[in-house]
Amino acid sequence: MLKNRQLFSSKRLVMIITTTVFSFSSLTTAFFLMGMKALPYFIWAAVFYFIPYALIISEFTSVYKNDSGGLYQWLSDCLSERTAFIAAFLWYCSYFVWMISLFMKLWIPLSLLLFGEDLTKQQSPIPFLSTTQLIGVLSIFAVGLTLFVVNKGFKQIAHLLYASSVLMFLLVFISFGSNLILWLTHPGEILPHLTSSIHSASAITGDNTFVSQLSFLIFAVTAFGGLDTIASLVDKTGQQKNKFSKLVVFGSFLIVICYFVGLLLWSGALNWQELQADQSLHLGNLMYALMNDSGQRLAASLGGSAEMIQFIGQLFTRLTALTLLISYIALLSSIFYLPLRVLVEGTPKHYWPSWVRARNAKQMPTKALLVQGSLIILFISAITWGNAYVTLLYNQLTMMTNISRALPYLLVALAYPAFKRKYRTQTELVPSSNFLPQFLSFSVVLTIAVSIFSQLYLPLIEKNYLQMFSLAIGPLFFSAIGAWLYQRFFRKRMVNQ
Repeated sequence: MLKNRQLFSSKRLVMIITTTVFSFSSLTTAFFLMGMKALPYFIWAAVFYFIPYALIISEFTSVYKNDSGGLYQWLSDCLSERTAFIAAFLWYCSYFVWMISLFMKLWIPLSLLLFGEDLTKQQSPIPFLSTTQLIGVLSIFAVGLTLFVVNKGFKQIAHLLYASSVLMFLLVFISFGSNLILWLTHPGEILPHLTSSIHSASAITGDNTFVSQLSFLIFAVTAFGGLDTIASLVDKTGQQKNKFSKLVVFGSFLIVICYFVGLLLWSGALNWQELQADQSLHLGNLMYALMNDSGQRLAASLGGSAEMIQFIGQLFTRLTALTLLISYIALLSSIFYLPLRVLVEGTPKHYWPSWVRARNAKQMPTKALLVQGSLIILFISAITWGNAYVTLLYNQLTMMTNISRALPYLLVALAYPAFKRKYRTQTELVPSSNFLPQFLSFSVVLTIAVSIFSQLYLPLIEKNYLQMFSLAIGPLFFSAIGAWLYQRFFRKRMVNQ
């Protein structure tokens, strides 16, 4: 077994940080929806949200490097215990709902890896189970397997995260490299492709107006999401915890470079208008279809035979499927544990019954993980065997978590100036002036606020009031549950005193 200093070397941590936040799926989706028009929104999100937020997170991790509380610890120390718990609960709920979705999406990359095509939309091979029910059964099995792996200890999660990061770096290298070769072999097509994607109507709204495309900003912001989760493992990094804050900043710049270079290379290598005209493309198969097309174009540009062109296309598709499958497994194993750890182990001991906090020999909260896994299985079963109303309810619940996930980021940014004043002598990445911490905080808060407003605005002008209501009521609903739980914990503490 690898020792901590080997498992968490600086290089490995940078790879894990980079690939946990960077999403190849978000990159290809951004290219398909907006082409080069996505770049200004990614620049906005990077300059005014992600880089400032990465600096903020890096400073929090440098001070709280020995604590397991993560987001809860940061907010309770700088704002209030009540605000911290409600924010941590909002944050946890968004990950809980996302886990349900990820468990049910595992089977698309597995199908593509094994068979070269997505069989999840075809008829089930088992007579007494529909395709949806078969996916549900497999997803329940995956929950049980994830629970088993996570209970084996954090090192298993770390091994998965590292394997995922290696594959993701390989996929990015092959993707960017093949698109660069297409640039070099077809230089005359670069400018027309770039111009086409800039001036064509957006695939989101069908027009090019700034206001209608502003809702894309929240997509760009969420494409940079996940840094808070990976930051919550700082106390698990052994000898690297003293370097962790600097590694977060370095990894953040790599993430920004990957998105910018990726958008530019994809937009110059492929004809965006032709992709929009292809009726077989949709967000579910987009990433795999783009890689297949990129592989075929690469083989053709290098003079490959028809068989070789087909083979390279399939090779690219299956490499993408393998990478996404391992990435989903690694992501699920990490978010199955880390958000729950913050909520249960990072909060004061009197919040939860002793059995909830109980750990096994590998220092994992076994019973809390079992309760979480059981609830996920319950939700998957309801979606699989329930009626249309249950599915509609889950879809609305998913929408309710979109803004709920962004609000804790906003609160962390709001807490930063107070944190900087409190720990002025213990932080070194950001100079301890009065202006810079305030500017970083304001920049992140403003960007998140604008992205939330734009997400609410689009369904309003489209008169999709149910979607707008779900987006708006989500934070209120989850906050109300969090406030009720906190009040119970507070009364319990008063009684015990």
